[in-house]
Amino acid sequence: MSTTFGILCLLPPIVAIVLALITKQTILSLFVATWLGSTMINGWNPIVGFVKIISDYMVPAIASEWNASLLVLVTFSGGLIAMLRVIGAAQAFAALVTRSINNAKKGQIVTCLSAFIFSYTEPCLILGTIMRPVTDAVRVSRAKLAYILDSMGCNLASFSPISSYGPFIAGLIATQLAEAGIKGNEWAIWAQMLPFNMYSLFAMITVIIVAVFGLNIGPMYAEEKRARETGKLLADGVDPLVPEMKNVLPEGYKLSVWNFIIPMTSLFLALFATIFWTGNFAENGLKGAFLNGNITLAICMGFLAGGIGAGVMGVTTKLFTPAKAFNHFVDGMAELISVPFILICAWSMGKITGTMEVGNYMAGVVQNHLAAGLVPAMVFIFGSAISFATGSSWGVWSIMMPIAFPMAVAFNLPIPYVVGAVISGGMFGDQCSPISDTTILSSTGASCNHVVHVMTQLPYGLAVGVSAFIGFLVGGLTGQYMLSIAVTAIVLYAALFILTKVSKHKNIESTELAHL
Repeated sequence: MSTTFGILCLLPPIVAIVLALITKQTILSLFVATWLGSTMINGWNPIVGFVKIISDYMVPAIASEWNASLLVLVTFSGGLIAMLRVIGAAQAFAALVTRSINNAKKGQIVTCLSAFIFSYTEPCLILGTIMRPVTDAVRVSRAKLAYILDSMGCNLASFSPISSYGPFIAGLIATQLAEAGIKGNEWAIWAQMLPFNMYSLFAMITVIIVAVFGLNIGPMYAEEKRARETGKLLADGVDPLVPEMKNVLPEGYKLSVWNFIIPMTSLFLALFATIFWTGNFAENGLKGAFLNGNITLAICMGFLAGGIGAGVMGVTTKLFTPAKAFNHFVDGMAELISVPFILICAWSMGKITGTMEVGNYMAGVVQNHLAAGLVPAMVFIFGSAISFATGSSWGVWSIMMPIAFPMAVAFNLPIPYVVGAVISGGMFGDQCSPISDTTILSSTGASCNHVVHVMTQLPYGLAVGVSAFIGFLVGGLTGQYMLSIAVTAIVLYAALFILTKVSKHKNIESTELAHL
């Protein structure tokens, strides 16, 4: 059974992306693409390929400790989201803040900044749940909310040493230091790399600028215009990834801000307590506890504790009985059943691309056609392509780091700069990919249609990505590495300015045609 397919290895991810755009059905697109890949791997036999989808891809994907943990996390988040909904937590928060958040601009800015507070709690999901009533009230489209969640989710996590991202990146660096026989501290290189993680850096800066100045480009312009003018946060006939459940509190029930404070306090207390426990705070201290703690377990425990806190609040205010509280949590987990299945399909697709050696094929193209000055830019662009095709930033980092690190050493390039290109490339493709788990979670948290989210955030992602590519190209060719940051900023500013003007002009033309 051959697993060497050459350029044909790109066929399954291309089919997944094209089908998703045509059918707007995420699960169907991923399943068909996985079936195609499994068929190709199993001697082009579609029957065997269909059977192997379950035995060779879906079941092993679930068996992975990391994937299983994320499935539990997402499922628990559904229970917490339901509990927050039935006790009116988000409504209580919205009632508190809408006194000062009285327009779309303020709603978007507060959502962006709140990501720093909720960065430990899977912000794509929980931040979306908390802020959605606020952004709905000021007519921010669901597409814009999903874009904010996606931009401030994994990008922010890549800058944090106390998320799962930081230790993973540091671990990859440590392995390459050992392989190269270089004495150095992996965390020092990680810290030096941060300014050169230019995609993530400018993706976050961009979304804040977009919120402050209302820069709506491409399809986002139409989404925001419709939301502001009509209050329709999604277009007619367009359904969110997960059906939205409405909640009506009993008549006469006195909603209090404590309905929000108690669950959130419970969440954060359990989260940090679990980090300190699993990270052995007594021996490792504060920093060591965060670096060694089980972040995923901590988030899961936080979600459970938040659900319990919400349940206690509901029971004590006679909103429901203890048994009903348990049922609400279970029903909430069931409401998100489609999300774990989408993730399983996405991971199966990732296993297919791994078996077909998509990463190695594209990395080989990089390795065989590079001059020294082009290394950072090419590492970035090929990492982006692999990440977009596989939907995984971590997979790209695992593939590209062993290639890029020795090249940095061989060409005498600054290691933090090349590592920054690796991380940036993974983040660029991951945020833009329709099969990425963070993209899926952002659509879920915003209650947005998944294809609408992908298409509306793509122009922003491409603007940042192209700007970062030019920055890496200038830095690599001139040897002025800090200059690449300034170049990225200038190119990005010009791109956003031009794209905003073009979007407004096209909208004016379409409006005039509609009135002819």
